[in-house]
Amino acid sequence: MAILSKIRQRTVFLIVIIALALFSFVLADVIRQGGFTSTKSMNTIGVVGDREISREEFAQMVENRVQQSQGQVSTIQAVNQIWDSKVFNLLLDQELDKLGLEVGSDQITNAMEQQLAGNPTFSNEAGFFDPQKVKQYVAEIKVSSPNEMYPQWLNFEKSIETIAKAELYYDMIRAGIGATKLEAEQAFKKQNASLDLAFVRVPFDKAADVEVSKADIKDYINKNKSAFKQEAERDIRYVFFKEESSAEDIKGVEADLKKLLDDQEVYNSVTKENEIQKGLKTTDNIEEFVNLNSDVPFADRYFFEYQLPEEIRSDVTKLEKGEVFGPHVDASTMSLIKMIDKRQMVDSVSVKHILVTYEGTNVDPNATRTQEEAKALADSITNVISKDADKFAELATSFSADKQSAENGGDLEWVTYGSLVEDFNDYVFSKDAGHKGVVETDFGYHVVHVTDKKDEKQAYKIARIVKSVEASDKTLNTLYRNASNFELAAKESSVEEAAKEVNLDVVPVNKMNRLDETISQLGKQRNVVKWAFEETTKVGDINRFDISGGYIIAELVKKTPEGVKTAEEASEKVTSIIKANKQAKEIMSQIDSNDLDAVASQFGVSVQDAAAVNMGSPVLAGAGREPKVVGAAFALETNGVSQAIQGEKGVYLVKLLAKQDAPELPSFVSQANQETQKRVQSFNQKLQRLSGENNINPVYKALKETSEIEDNRSNFY
Repeated sequence: MAILSKIRQRTVFLIVIIALALFSFVLADVIRQGGFTSTKSMNTIGVVGDREISREEFAQMVENRVQQSQGQVSTIQAVNQIWDSKVFNLLLDQELDKLGLEVGSDQITNAMEQQLAGNPTFSNEAGFFDPQKVKQYVAEIKVSSPNEMYPQWLNFEKSIETIAKAELYYDMIRAGIGATKLEAEQAFKKQNASLDLAFVRVPFDKAADVEVSKADIKDYINKNKSAFKQEAERDIRYVFFKEESSAEDIKGVEADLKKLLDDQEVYNSVTKENEIQKGLKTTDNIEEFVNLNSDVPFADRYFFEYQLPEEIRSDVTKLEKGEVFGPHVDASTMSLIKMIDKRQMVDSVSVKHILVTYEGTNVDPNATRTQEEAKALADSITNVISKDADKFAELATSFSADKQSAENGGDLEWVTYGSLVEDFNDYVFSKDAGHKGVVETDFGYHVVHVTDKKDEKQAYKIARIVKSVEASDKTLNTLYRNASNFELAAKESSVEEAAKEVNLDVVPVNKMNRLDETISQLGKQRNVVKWAFEETTKVGDINRFDISGGYIIAELVKKTPEGVKTAEEASEKVTSIIKANKQAKEIMSQIDSNDLDAVASQFGVSVQDAAAVNMGSPVLAGAGREPKVVGAAFALETNGVSQAIQGEKGVYLVKLLAKQDAPELPSFVSQANQETQKRVQSFNQKLQRLSGENNINPVYKALKETSEIEDNRSNFY
């Protein structure tokens, strides 16, 4: 009781202690996460200007994109595509609002026509877009579906208005990028005026070697920050423990296959007696035997030599009827092959068909005729073409459910054996040229006319028992132990050191970006990239990843933050630039004459000539492109000599020998129009793309560079 009394007296004190403990726990989590989280940060994929992108809305758009691609686009690819599209639309909306652009009803109608052209709901009897049909449709859904279709239509109208405003905005840009007559004249003269020069080039290495300090590099970066911006990057290295079958696993599958070759004495648990179980060599029911023992079902068809798998082709064609070959090992499978039959067969047939469907077939969901009616129609068509084959095309157009071939008069042209559905294939390849008849498949009744056959060749019917060679449980357990042991060893030292001990290859992956999903040699491994970018992952941390096909043991080697490159990171690029600048300065300080021969003698180089040099192609013979030097030469008078000029490959002294001016034209309107057309064409092409270094949408790029964008994609994907 005394203890309880003391606790009651200390109630406030205890509450404070507990509160502080809870706060410290929360604070620790905040520090790990990099700040206080909020409902906004959890529900917002990003912010563009003053507009948020909802996580829920974005996720739905990504899911739709992945489904629409039917597996062609991965989740992270869809994320990036939807992000670019969404950000661009928001940037454009805000820019249009800022400019206060307005469009009239005619412009909106024109934009709507482009979107709805060809839609029968909004077309008149002649097939043309009809605004009255639009008004009628809107009036109907406003009454019949006020909570679903009508709001969707209002959103559509809003998007149409945005499209119309955007087109007006683009027209304004196009007007602004047109070339003036003055620009055309300057461009013409740049291409057609030329110079004859004499010059001396003093290579940078004629100066004494110079030191480039870290301070020099930092100063250069500070003066050129825009050239050294970088995204956040990560470098990792990893060892891959691949899941693959062992020699013992391969021997096990081989032994199992060999047992299938000959008759085996087996115990029948029902009759309590030993029985003889026939093998591949002696079985009476080859199809049942294959389907019972093979990972690949029996194919009851003939194969030409070129249709056989390349790895077994030469061995199969040597077999006589009844002979068996194998076990044959190929990559991850092992197989037995038995020759069932050989025969001469035509390789290709020329065939026409008319497909008559009936209710329930999956080709024509609108079919209403019964199966009996379809069969009667097919027989009737066959009777007609048997008497007059020239009517086949006309009947195909009228009756065939295969619209693609119907457009070609029902002609499938030349088809190879095995390329058609089984029942159709067997039928047409078993008939002589000229045959007309009916065959049924799952698609309906086919009225067939075999018009020709060609290329008779040897064909083979084989039975193939295929077994996958997979890693056994014992092999997988050994792989897991090896990967786990390696992980422990790597954490004691590093992936590099641990790999040396067991002679494993280490794969480096450098400059990974936050939204990458692939890593070298292993393809899509988004979870590895996410781990490398987590705030809690430190340089030197090691993690094991269970992936399809094995285990990755990865180590984070380097974290490069977003911002401006450090002196160390920019050193390789900047050092040579600074060195050239310093050497050029030293060379220029030593030149005290404008006599080319004297300067050439001073530095042990020669005077060179360059004829017909122009700004369109500012190339000096023996020196390459030197636009700065050529540009300076155009400012000289004949026989004038320039000051020392720092070029791309050295310090130059230039003398103008002769100048050929561009011919005078009465007008530069034509040149201005051509240049304008070229610029507008380039602009229109780039408008179609939101990404790609050389083709990025110029409007998107400009708007992004002048807007604040918060990107939280990597927090969710």
